[in-house]
Amino acid sequence: MAKKEIPVFETSNDLHQATGYDHRSHIPGFDIFTLESLEPTTRKCMPPYRQGFYQIGILSNTGNSQINLNTNAVKLEKLPLWFVVPGQVFSWFRDAESTGYHIQFRKEFISKSIPDLTGEFPFLKLSENSVFLMTPEEQQSLEVDMQRMHSVFQNPHPYQERMLQGMLTSVLYNCKSIYERYKTTESHLSRGQVLTQKFQQLVDKLYVDSKNVGDYAQQLNVTPNYLTTTIKQITGKTAKDIIQQRVFLESKTMLSFTTLDVAEIAYRLNFQEPTHFTRFFKKYSGTTPNKFRQSL
Repeated sequence: MAKKEIPVFETSNDLHQATGYDHRSHIPGFDIFTLESLEPTTRKCMPPYRQGFYQIGILSNTGNSQINLNTNAVKLEKLPLWFVVPGQVFSWFRDAESTGYHIQFRKEFISKSIPDLTGEFPFLKLSENSVFLMTPEEQQSLEVDMQRMHSVFQNPHPYQERMLQGMLTSVLYNCKSIYERYKTTESHLSRGQVLTQKFQQLVDKLYVDSKNVGDYAQQLNVTPNYLTTTIKQITGKTAKDIIQQRVFLESKTMLSFTTLDVAEIAYRLNFQEPTHFTRFFKKYSGTTPNKFRQSL
C-alpha cells in the first residue's frame, strides 16, 4: 500500500476550490470572508491538509464546530481566537450555525512593513498555543476591525491593498495584546513549567510528523537532555513517553471512531509500515489494533 501524502494548498483560492466555496480572492496573498458566506454549498467537513498561508479565525458563535491540529481536536468555547500556520496539519468540522470571520494571508503580503513576522508576532510560531479565549471586549474590538477590513476588501480601489496591509497589521497587534495577556499568566510559572507547557503544546501540533525528542528540543531552543530532564521533573514522564502516549491516544481514537483500516491509520500517523504501528500499539495496549477494535 502506497503512503498517501497529505495535500497542501498553497493559496486560499486553492483551498476554496477544494472545499467547494465559490468565493475567490482578487488580491494575491490575502483573503477575508465570513463564515456565514460558506453556506450552503461549502463542505462541512475537511480531512487533514496543510496550507501555505497563515489563518486567523474569530467566532462569535461556534455552534458544534471543531478544528483539529495534527488530528488533535481543539474544543472551541465561547469566544475563540485561533491561528493556523504553514506546515501544520489541519482539519475541521463546521457547524452551519457558526458565525465569524476568517483572514488568510501569506507572509509576503505584509513583509515590507513586518519583515520578521514570527519575531514580531510570536503567536504565529509552531511552538505557541493556537487557540485563545477572548473576553467580550476583546472579541468586539477584533470584530469591528474585521468588519472594516471586509468592507474594504469588497470594494476595490487603487489603494485597497495598502489599506488592507495596514489593517491586517493592526489586527495582528490586536491579537498580540490578547496573546500577551495569556503570557502574563505564564510569568507566574517557573521556567520548567513554562517549558513543559510549550513542549506539550508543540507535541499536539507535531506528533504526526515528528516523534524524535531532538526535533522538539530544537524548536524550543534547548538541548534534548535539558528538555528530557525538565519534563521528567515536572510531569514524572520522559519527553519521549509524552510523545508516544499522544500518538497512542490518537491511534485509539481513530480505531474507535473511524472506519479506516489499520494500514491507513498507520500511514496517517506517519509510521513507515503497518507492522511498525501494530508493534507500537501492542506495546502500549497489550493487544493488536484489530483486536482492540473488535473489543469495542
